Amino acid sequence: MTTRRNKVLPRKHPKQDRATATVDAILQATTYILACDGWEGLNTNKIAKRAGVNISSLYQYFPNKQAIVVELQRRHIARSRQVQPNQLQCLRAQSSLRSVLQLVVKHVIAEHSEQPTLHRVFSEELPRSTRRAIQLTKDVSDQSMQDIWRACVKPFAKNVPDLDIATFVVKSVVHAVIHDAATESPELLQSAMFSDELVTLIERYVVRSLR
Repeated sequence: MTTRRNKVLPRKHPKQDRATATVDAILQATTYILACDGWEGLNTNKIAKRAGVNISSLYQYFPNKQAIVVELQRRHIARSRQVQPNQLQCLRAQSSLRSVLQLVVKHVIAEHSEQPTLHRVFSEELPRSTRRAIQLTKDVSDQSMQDIWRACVKPFAKNVPDLDIATFVVKSVVHAVIHDAATESPELLQSAMFSDELVTLIERYVVRSLR
């Protein structure tokens, strides 16, 4: 189990500026090759050549291309889902559920608007073992996002029997719809009507009338 896990983890993390620059170059090269050639066209020799580093330097930090892609996705998730205190304050200051949803949907769209080609590669081309490793990376950030969704929805929810379940459904639906748009129709991410329709869907789910 430990050996299998180590195959998709970095061998070490850079501590000096030069080492950090090397790892950053490797990740940038991987991004470029994935976008141009997909998963099947990616290999460590190509990455090292594109990054301008010796292959032995690459292997100092990563055991294989899977580990590089997992680290690339981990950084992307950490960067795009980092919620600053002022963002939370802004959400809590909203006077309506719709305004809260508009802000959060805007944030998720921005997250998926960054390199939509990579989102397609990550979701459609990666082998199962690599996707599983990425999913483990996402668990912590997904939990924090679920907490944020719950805090935003709770003051406005009406006739919702279980807020935890509803929060999970809301978060999952928003991410699934936007993810599909990013991979199948990226132009929708720039459409105001698309985001309004998604906000309306969630708003009507969270605020329910009694039958």
